[in-house]
Amino acid sequence: MQAPEQQSSSVSAVTAWLAAEPADDPAADLDALRAHVRELRGAVRSADEYLDCLTQLDWRARDIAERFRARLLNAPLPLGPELRQPVEGLVDALLDLAAGFQLGLEDVRGRWFGAPRAERGALTERALRLSGEAYLFACMIGAQPPTGFWLQVYALFGLAELFGGGAEGEGAAALAAASRILAVAALQPESLTGRELVWVHDYLENAEADGRVGRVRSAPESSLYWMDPARDEAPVAASRRGSGGAPGLFYFNSDALAQAVADRLEWLELRIAQAEVLGLERDVELLDSEHSGLPAGLTPVEVLSLLRRMHERWNAPPYRESPRQHQEYTVQVCAGLRAIWELFQRGEQHARIAEWMVYNESPGGYAIISVSGVSGVLSAGMVLALRPHAGKPWSLCIVRWIRSDDAEQVELGLQVIAQGGEAATVGFRGGDVKTMTPALVLPPLPGVRHGPAILVQTGSYTSRRFVLISDGGRLYVAQGRVTSLDMQTANIELLQYEIDPYPL
Repeated sequence: MQAPEQQSSSVSAVTAWLAAEPADDPAADLDALRAHVRELRGAVRSADEYLDCLTQLDWRARDIAERFRARLLNAPLPLGPELRQPVEGLVDALLDLAAGFQLGLEDVRGRWFGAPRAERGALTERALRLSGEAYLFACMIGAQPPTGFWLQVYALFGLAELFGGGAEGEGAAALAAASRILAVAALQPESLTGRELVWVHDYLENAEADGRVGRVRSAPESSLYWMDPARDEAPVAASRRGSGGAPGLFYFNSDALAQAVADRLEWLELRIAQAEVLGLERDVELLDSEHSGLPAGLTPVEVLSLLRRMHERWNAPPYRESPRQHQEYTVQVCAGLRAIWELFQRGEQHARIAEWMVYNESPGGYAIISVSGVSGVLSAGMVLALRPHAGKPWSLCIVRWIRSDDAEQVELGLQVIAQGGEAATVGFRGGDVKTMTPALVLPPLPGVRHGPAILVQTGSYTSRRFVLISDGGRLYVAQGRVTSLDMQTANIELLQYEIDPYPL
């Protein structure tokens, strides 16, 4: 312990900083926050005083996090060092605060029977909420959480469990915060954009249902995850790998979340259908948050796409059907719907083609890593064209996930959706007839898709009927009819179609 004068000085410095106006630059406030958290360790008289100071710092941390979140909403990956480094510092600061709460709670553990249980539960909930914020920011920059993150989270689970996690238990709010962290992990956050991650975070904050967290293995098995509190690993889907019956595990079941999302999905689909019948625009006014229970931040079409993926992953986590094989060879890559459209339409002379390296592959996809830096915008859910070298045909893929553990390197997980394709333009009935939308026409994919398909930007699909124009060699005009919406991400819609035999 430090001398009383030093203790008083550290606490007074925190109080004075919190009383002052926040700095205009959140990075400056972040540096000050981290310095105060470091100085407080060992510089206070008691665990109670330490926890009180951390609680005050928590409020300023929320303000700093909110300002950084606004900067990251539409930031493309990989982030430049001028933004990535402060966000990495923010992740560390939030986890330091969470660890401080955990340390203080464990220090007063011997006096728990004389302390208010509700207060202990609230402090544990704060620590888990801070951990959830740190996890959100790590996901938004495409990074894995820092080493030790899951061990810290599972230790906090144990503290929450001691207070009782039932609806009336003092640890209920803490276990609900724990459930939100696990719910995000179950969504495969590397497959979501920054805007989608923030929307999911806000949705879970106000969700009527939580996933079930505890020591008891619960049905259904299809949505069950297990966690070993002694291992620094993310939750594991039971459908992918069994726990082996090891003792002392935590379990998480996302079926209640999936059912709640299904209800919201049904409501939104009906709302959009009614708007189309009445000839209304599918704009944000459809999402009246007071009645929908859905947060703001995305358009109705974007929310519809995201809710479908949330339901799919919380209801039954996807699992790999084909084994991956380690590889190491370079490929040429053209990223983005517009860039690929121009490549197919105008040739390779002015195309934006970069060199990447395949490090594993399976019959249905690839994992690739940048080898010559990254130019342009990368985002989960975008389309990408790939080929071994010049002269070989292009494979069209969807970016299933994106990881960026530093500013110079990016990894992408790709799902093949077509072998080759051609550029076209389409116009959907009910849309603006004066503007045609760039599209890629894709051939059938054996074993996956029996008919041809078109790939368009998300939000383009407004009617089952559309006009297709292609001038690859000779002009071709036809009316098509959508037979199925096969895929919808934040960036693209993949529509299987047939030529309409009775054009109108």
